[in-house]
Amino acid sequence: MTPDAFRPHRPEAPPPREACVFYHSLDFPDGESVTGHWDLRGRFDDYIGGVALAGKTVLDAGTASGFLAFSAEKNAAQVAALDVPDARDFDRLPFDDSKHYLDRARWATDWDARWYRPLRNGFWYAWHRYSSRVEMLYAPLAALPYWDRRFDVVIAGAIVEHVADPVNAIASWARLARETLVLAFTEVHDSDDLLMRPLHGWKNRNLDYCWWRLSRGLYRKIFRDLGFEVEFRRATAIHNPAFVNDHRAPVLVERPTIVARRR
Repeated sequence: MTPDAFRPHRPEAPPPREACVFYHSLDFPDGESVTGHWDLRGRFDDYIGGVALAGKTVLDAGTASGFLAFSAEKNAAQVAALDVPDARDFDRLPFDDSKHYLDRARWATDWDARWYRPLRNGFWYAWHRYSSRVEMLYAPLAALPYWDRRFDVVIAGAIVEHVADPVNAIASWARLARETLVLAFTEVHDSDDLLMRPLHGWKNRNLDYCWWRLSRGLYRKIFRDLGFEVEFRRATAIHNPAFVNDHRAPVLVERPTIVARRR
């Protein structure tokens, strides 16, 4: 893996708002607001498990449209944001009628146009609106074991369930964390046994981007082996079904946030 894979990305020009998708709701300094799939406004501190960020170096892994990165920056952290370069780096559950399974190149081209490029635009739209200094990097998850940079705090928000190999993903994020890794708002199976189970029974083609729910015992074991002590905190977020053209009202969702501190 070449060092260029981790070179900070040159800021992109501000895109028009209509070319953007926002994964999280955002309020901008001039009074403009955008509505996202999830609303964490006023909930950031609880969402990251109460971890203090002021004066810390922070990596937001899987930044999407940047809410966690920009919130960390507002909390006086020096922030870098990380996301994949394009849709080719997204894994999906395999089904016999899945475009991702049958023709991944065509699927990736379509997904880039319909989802990932608008989401990436959302980050750069917000970056300019905030006059942000967040450093942006684009590198695949598989590249992280080759990266020699370290951060005081690494935050991976609601992302564990979206990776096919969560154990090695956790190890990759933990390796980058000098002090603390936060797995924010993460599904946890309520068991002290070492379990990893399908999140949706491997049956729902409409949720083929959701893979695993790990048990509390497995999280403890993984982090113990990596040299971390772990605690489970309560986090909440507002889910906005209208984001996917579902007319149900927004609902409050509660999930654990896992805070792992290096021993």
